[in-house]
Amino acid sequence: MFNREYRNARFLIVDGNTQLRLALEKMLKSFGAWYIDMAADGDEAINKCEHGLFDVVICDYQLSGRNGQHVLEELRERKILRYTSLFVMMSAETTREMVLAAIDHQPDAYINKPITSDVLKQRLDNLLVDNEVLYELKHAIDMERWSEAISRCEEKIARGSKYLRWCEKTVAELYFQTGALNEALRVYQQVLSERTLIWAQVGVARVYIAQADYDLAEELLRKVVEAAPNCLVAYDLLARVLVDTHRGKEAQEWLVDAVGLSPTAILRHARLGDIAWENQDVDCAVEAFRNAVELGRKSIFDRLDNHLGFSRSLCERAGAQPKVMREAALQETFEVLRNMDERFVMNDTARFQYEVVAAKACCMLKHEEERDERLALAETLYQSVGFNLPSSRVMEYAQVLLASGKDLEAEFILSQLSLMHGDEPELQKRIEEMRDEPVSPAARQKAAELNKQGIKLAEQEDFKGAVAAFNEALEYSARHPALNLNLAQVLLKQLSSSPGDGAARRACAACFDRIVHIKPTHKQYPRFQHLRTKFEGTHGGGVEAQSAG
Repeated sequence: MFNREYRNARFLIVDGNTQLRLALEKMLKSFGAWYIDMAADGDEAINKCEHGLFDVVICDYQLSGRNGQHVLEELRERKILRYTSLFVMMSAETTREMVLAAIDHQPDAYINKPITSDVLKQRLDNLLVDNEVLYELKHAIDMERWSEAISRCEEKIARGSKYLRWCEKTVAELYFQTGALNEALRVYQQVLSERTLIWAQVGVARVYIAQADYDLAEELLRKVVEAAPNCLVAYDLLARVLVDTHRGKEAQEWLVDAVGLSPTAILRHARLGDIAWENQDVDCAVEAFRNAVELGRKSIFDRLDNHLGFSRSLCERAGAQPKVMREAALQETFEVLRNMDERFVMNDTARFQYEVVAAKACCMLKHEEERDERLALAETLYQSVGFNLPSSRVMEYAQVLLASGKDLEAEFILSQLSLMHGDEPELQKRIEEMRDEPVSPAARQKAAELNKQGIKLAEQEDFKGAVAAFNEALEYSARHPALNLNLAQVLLKQLSSSPGDGAARRACAACFDRIVHIKPTHKQYPRFQHLRTKFEGTHGGGVEAQSAG
């Protein structure tokens, strides 16, 4: 009965096992197929699909090099696999993660190994007959003839075709893609009036999001996840709603759950990394970008932004680690940067970000010559791309300039940013904080903890311990005014009993020198003036007084 469909179809079998390829070929021939090609790995499969048309690709998941997921991603992303073609995934794995990953990437069918002739024929019979009936409609989609595709779908829906649900889902998606949101909503709601289907509920939520009706979208998506906890697209959409409504931490929690359910989704890991970074959760960002980079090595989704995010978050995390551990931690940052340079051709925007991360790592390691070379390159690139950069990237650049002692250059950048975003109070607050502490939130927190420890020791008159605590804090946040003044105050107490202590005088002068940038409007300025005047009046003159001034 199905010989015609098999005879007219072109098959590609992708499996690393020669015997299994031959066994599948024999099965297909017994079904009536005559055009059968084979590939031993993912690269060969993609190459053959690029240079030939196949109606059915039967692909093993566990391939050497690129796996079946990578093959499917690339064929779909590059539109090598036509809408009229079928992709059947095979796998010996039956774990929940494997099944969910298969669903996540939407092959047309999923078959467990070992495969028998009867099982294969039953699955292919149904797929080929359905594809034959819907061929003209699918062909219109391949040709991007949207009006024709919509018309054919509506015609089958009106006739009550056995493919009613498929056509409803397809036409709603076509309406959505072409911007006809009300028409898409009409179709989804008509489906839901007859039967509660998850895909229709998700479709309604997508329309609500596109219409910025976030409350309705969130309410519906939470119901979907409750009813179908493995519906991963609902997690993605809910995270989007939460980010758009300024609830990034909750969005992060949902995506953490989603990558736990389906650990191989590269784009979801990358999105989690972006959100975690915005939430200042550096540890989560590191692991999310690490997963995106490692999973993406053989994938079309091996994107430069993932590598930049990984290097940036690694460098940020290193800044919050003790000095003795920092150098080892930064070596991974440089390794990621080197790998990035080898794998990607970077435009000016990407190269600017690359140089800023590299300069930041050099600054932490006190490699001043290389740091300045990197910053010089970044400055040249900034002149051409600066106005198109997001504020977070500009802030990162200013942070490195400040940490490198290039206050005038940093102030120019921050003033420029402040003028461009004068209506954003949160950004203005961050700019002022950066002038005091050009360090990561994690490093700032570490410095704050050590500062509290130093204050407590000073109150107990353990001045030696207090100085050690404040000095350790300065390893994390060298420019912080209150921290430097706390150290200066303790050193002044030591100098009152040991005025000849040259090391203490130099250390005290250095405290004032590090915060000489603060302005009269700064809340710490009166204290700064008082302590510096006291220091200069009692211990002034010579090198120390010049440093303090």
